[in-house]
Amino acid sequence: MATSATSGLSAPLTPSPARFRRGSGNARRAGIGWLLILGIAVIEVFGHFVILSRVPPEADWARAAEHVRSAWRERDLVVSAPRWTDPLLRQVLGDRIAFSDAGRSDLAAYERLWVVSIRGADAEEAPRGRPAFERAFGRVRVRRWDLGASEVLYDFVTHVEGARVTWAQPGAEQPCPFRGTGVATGGGLGAGAMTPARRHVCDPRRPWLWVGATVTEDLDLRPRYCIWQHPAGTEPIVARFESVPLGERMVLYGGLYYEHERMREHGPIEVNVRVDGVPVGHMTHRDGDGWKRIEMLTRSAEEAGADPARRGTVTVEVIAPNPQLRTFCWAGTTRTAPRQEEP
Repeated sequence: MATSATSGLSAPLTPSPARFRRGSGNARRAGIGWLLILGIAVIEVFGHFVILSRVPPEADWARAAEHVRSAWRERDLVVSAPRWTDPLLRQVLGDRIAFSDAGRSDLAAYERLWVVSIRGADAEEAPRGRPAFERAFGRVRVRRWDLGASEVLYDFVTHVEGARVTWAQPGAEQPCPFRGTGVATGGGLGAGAMTPARRHVCDPRRPWLWVGATVTEDLDLRPRYCIWQHPAGTEPIVARFESVPLGERMVLYGGLYYEHERMREHGPIEVNVRVDGVPVGHMTHRDGDGWKRIEMLTRSAEEAGADPARRGTVTVEVIAPNPQLRTFCWAGTTRTAPRQEEP
């Protein structure tokens, strides 16, 4: 019986219309994918160009710094904006930024404020109103505000070495002698404040129980130049400053190393301030308060007017029922009446 010549052949080799449509769709998707990759590459190249076009060259920073340095006066302060440009400012004007400047609490000690900025940024501390000076050095802008005569009469941080420090224990006061070892210890990333070489040592067996000037980081990770006065418990650690020009008021700031405050796990710290034995101010610092401020009158305006040169003894005592990780540090000044317009 005859058979068909084609009976043993497989299905036709010509693609079906459905398969052709699937192949075309895959090709289109592949083409779109390559276009997307190319578009992303173009965007990245363009973005890189935009970023480079906005980065001020080092020469602009150098020219801005040269002008600030040439016009510098005592009681000037220089800052940068945005805040993340601070390392660039230190690179070109680090010789004009002391510990007390980098770790300042406010602007009361300064009479002029320089702001070196880029990208139109404004410094948080800049006063309202027009600056007394403004000039662009390429992509870096320099402005200066004249703040007026400084209010500060006495800075406790700069006088802490001459203070008399004691540990008030039942029935007696134990002196905390001033020692200069010549070697600072500790500090570093995540390690807390550095122990200065020159400090008042209250108990050598407790390496944290000392009083002296250092730089710490507050709850907002800002540097603070301050007096480390770690409490020992309910027996106060007391710092006495004699012959202090009192002015009209005293402003005190205080806080803890940020890692010991941010978790809100520990107890409060009590700070008492006296002038010639008379209480004038009190601070209770609780975790979460950050760099806290109190202001107190050292005497009335009438008394200050009658005897503007009056001096007195100021004592600051620090107590904490549980002193664990109570790394308290404070800064304070006595001042005249406030400037007419404080920033």
